[in-house]
Amino acid sequence: MTARIRERQESWGTIIYDNLRDEFSAKVFEGCVPVPRSPIGCGWLVTAPCNLKCIHCYGNVEDLPSKRLSTPQQLKVADEIIRAGIMRQILSGGEPLMRRDTLNVIDKLTDHGVATILGTNGTFLTQQMMKTVSRCTRVEISLDSMDERVNNEIRPSRGAKGNTYQETLRAMSLCVDHGVAPRILTCLNRHNSQHVEELAQFIYERGIRDWAISWTLSAGRAYHIYGELMPEETSHVTAAVERLRERYPDMQIRLSDRTVNYSRYYFLIWPDGIMGTEEIVTGKKLFFSSLVTGTVQDGWRQENYDLDAHLRKWVGDRIEVIPMQGREPLVA
Repeated sequence: MTARIRERQESWGTIIYDNLRDEFSAKVFEGCVPVPRSPIGCGWLVTAPCNLKCIHCYGNVEDLPSKRLSTPQQLKVADEIIRAGIMRQILSGGEPLMRRDTLNVIDKLTDHGVATILGTNGTFLTQQMMKTVSRCTRVEISLDSMDERVNNEIRPSRGAKGNTYQETLRAMSLCVDHGVAPRILTCLNRHNSQHVEELAQFIYERGIRDWAISWTLSAGRAYHIYGELMPEETSHVTAAVERLRERYPDMQIRLSDRTVNYSRYYFLIWPDGIMGTEEIVTGKKLFFSSLVTGTVQDGWRQENYDLDAHLRKWVGDRIEVIPMQGREPLVA
């Protein structure tokens, strides 16, 4: 795991990352406009294939590049992430642990102080992997209901004998037993949004204290069925989360309501090593330039990304304005 506090100097101030809370903040010199010189956080879909076929999948394999990078090429992409000063990296997919060299990528990133989040469905997680996986800042595991039938209807396995629910619970226990900080991810839709309080108790009783809930985003596979997935009323979840925060004060519960759909804000790396993003308004995946043959700076431009939205989504309102004290801003 990286040191608890990491800072990145910018011409306009400082970006601060708290590894324990998994949260960004910033100090901005008075009168300066904070535009990040490189991505603050990044999502890397390290592979396209997945053994599940979730109904809302954002990284849906049918829309992802099928080209598979070699292990040296994967490590080259990791080098570019490090060189760019990216502070927080999510490794997902597809299912990232379908590639064994994802463990090599975790080692390289964490060796260089990059806070690394492993986003997995947990079905491939093994005891032998935990030495490397335990270096991650978080292991994010998806669970959408404490009801086995509902969970497996939202996250069906492609295998005839697969049971996503049971395999996910095994992975959760594996993380807790090894002292790894798991974060449960729950994607809400009309099938599970009434289960929030029961699911909270289910997760809490298993020793997990970090839970991220979000309403389904109109992207990926969900884009085409968004109207079917979303209920007309969502306020009951907001009320339930407030009750749960009082009931479980030692549990970090984050709710993203998706009411502000920033477009082109997320810096993504596709499975073929191309950097890009997603245009939320149209549901289109965008592709810019290769990190196998080039650098992050080749594509990190205002015409490709909404740089202001990128900072606001990561930092939010955790900004402290500081005086210039008679000197020029720091040079990044």
